[in-house]
Amino acid sequence: MYIEKWTLEKVKKGFEEFYKIHNRYPTAYDVDDFDSLPSSRQIQRRFGGLEKLRKDLGLEIENYTSGDERSNKIAAFNKRGRECENIVYQVLIDFFDEKFIHIERPTCGNVIVGAYDNKSRYDFYVYAKPKNFAIDVFGTNDTRGIISNLNMKEKKYNKLNTQEDIYFVYFGNSIDKNKIKTWISNKKNKLPHTWKVVDLDEFKSSLLAYSSYGAA
Repeated sequence: MYIEKWTLEKVKKGFEEFYKIHNRYPTAYDVDDFDSLPSSRQIQRRFGGLEKLRKDLGLEIENYTSGDERSNKIAAFNKRGRECENIVYQVLIDFFDEKFIHIERPTCGNVIVGAYDNKSRYDFYVYAKPKNFAIDVFGTNDTRGIISNLNMKEKKYNKLNTQEDIYFVYFGNSIDKNKIKTWISNKKNKLPHTWKVVDLDEFKSSLLAYSSYGAA
């Protein structure tokens, strides 16, 4: 006798469990990384999609992609991004003379026009010994968000003609580091060896390989 694993009642408990942890209900990206919920594909097949499922569960917010809820999410994301950047900046000034830390430095790899691309900027650029390096900071709630961000960064930074290290420093409460490493390892188009995908602790450890120009 076939027993349906994901009943509406069981999914509702999963939603409530997610809410207790994150103080919000899951998006399509979230459900794939949360063990107490079915995959987004299963939700589509079994319940007619996440928006319909939210409605069936009686949740107040049914669509996270439009209107006030989307605006609130964007505002929250921007605030979190600034907070993450401030944390990284404080780490940097603990290691380096502040005058050698450049905030929002334009990337100089627009090979088409041979000049600065003013729309493309590193969050930080540090002049250090034995070589300079750049930093891109981003925060997300889950592993899938990290991968999605890296896919976007790849398109942006692949245009650069630089041998400098670029540190992609990520923040998040529900990140599976092993999944990220496996994804990087299994990529058909490998990331450049100068790209370092790290969390904050790994980034701090990496800084030990550099020294400030202000140091004796």
